[in-house]
Amino acid sequence: MGFGLVGFARVGIKTIHAGFVALLGAVLALPAWAHEGDTFRPFVSYGTYFDSNLFRLADNASPGTQRDDRYSILSAGLNVDWKPGRQEIVVKVVKTQVRYDRNIRFDSDGSDYQAIWNWRLGNRLSGNLGATETLSQSNFAAVGQLNNLVTQKRRFGRAEWEFHPRWRIGGGVEASDYSNGASSLISQDVQQLVKDVVFGYYLPKGSSLRAQVRRTDANYPNPQVLASTCSFFVFCPPFPVVPSEVVDNSYKQTEYNLLGDWLVSGKLTLHGQAGWVDRQYENVLQGNFNPFFPPQLKDRPNSSGFAGRISADWFPTGKTLLNVLAYQELGGAQDINASSVLKKGVSVNGVWLMREKWRLNAGATFENRFFKGDPGTTQLQRNDDTLSTTLSVSYLPIRAVTVDVGVSAGRRDSNIAVEDYRFHMVYANVRADF
Repeated sequence: MGFGLVGFARVGIKTIHAGFVALLGAVLALPAWAHEGDTFRPFVSYGTYFDSNLFRLADNASPGTQRDDRYSILSAGLNVDWKPGRQEIVVKVVKTQVRYDRNIRFDSDGSDYQAIWNWRLGNRLSGNLGATETLSQSNFAAVGQLNNLVTQKRRFGRAEWEFHPRWRIGGGVEASDYSNGASSLISQDVQQLVKDVVFGYYLPKGSSLRAQVRRTDANYPNPQVLASTCSFFVFCPPFPVVPSEVVDNSYKQTEYNLLGDWLVSGKLTLHGQAGWVDRQYENVLQGNFNPFFPPQLKDRPNSSGFAGRISADWFPTGKTLLNVLAYQELGGAQDINASSVLKKGVSVNGVWLMREKWRLNAGATFENRFFKGDPGTTQLQRNDDTLSTTLSVSYLPIRAVTVDVGVSAGRRDSNIAVEDYRFHMVYANVRADF
């Protein structure tokens, strides 16, 4: 979730609800200012939420912690879509605030800035050039009871050459930087450089088949600490604790992918990606350590395997849409006792336009995560099953305003009991585009 709008004062939950009602009444009275093709479109959004297990804790974990809470999210911003000639300039500026009723120490501000130039040169050369920067709070399911703000910066560019009506070649470069505000999570700070080349064949009706080679260089400047010890024999006080065993999460990853889109009919479209992922860890000790007590570097084992995903968009009628997705992905893991994680999952999402201004949205997602440990480990390897469901109704009283009311529930079952959790959530949100 994102955060930030300077000057928004903390108020009680009764005042928040009153403000929500007042805001809803005000935006419903606004004229329909937003029109298709508008260049500048400011917006404001307000939502109120109730979560039964805010920090995604196991039933017997952290006794005394206030688990359930109400909170509000207020966002305001501007979307710009300017099309001078054949060029397109897209700009987004958003400031957001989150305020909690009980766990006020987790109140957070955030932002989202984007600037993208979708360029075209002649009839055969096109691409984009852009930059983004976001400030948002980490998901509590990932970091627990920690108010961690993540700053993400991206710079990217792509180019594509249509050298034949059915053949194209292109490539791109993206540099990103992720930094964590909490000192306990600095081992997850990472700088990535991603480069790829794509060669594709396109049919006039929209189907395509593409081959991609993708390279990722990820640098983690702060090693992950696995174990610590006293800096002077066995007498800790007053001597500090220093790392005794660390790992380097930096890696180089190469992917060979085959991507395709198949327009089966006017009501069914298939999307697929399949490939081989090979990750090679650097295993180099970096960072500032006491030269008299250097930590032991534990090597991360390399990993490789099949990765892929397939999805289908089906329009059974003119008022319904069903999306189905299945995937398998191989990635890194920040778990101390794991070097990689294999993710397998499926999701189903549907939309039903019940009436002209009413829409029903429903979805369910299941994911299994198997954490692969280092060779020789004697600890139990974590294996999680996560299930989540959502149901919401959207109402458009006028063209510029959207009102959403919904419920969500989920659970995670793990072979490590403290990683289990379950929750349910109820929310209402209103957004006005001027």
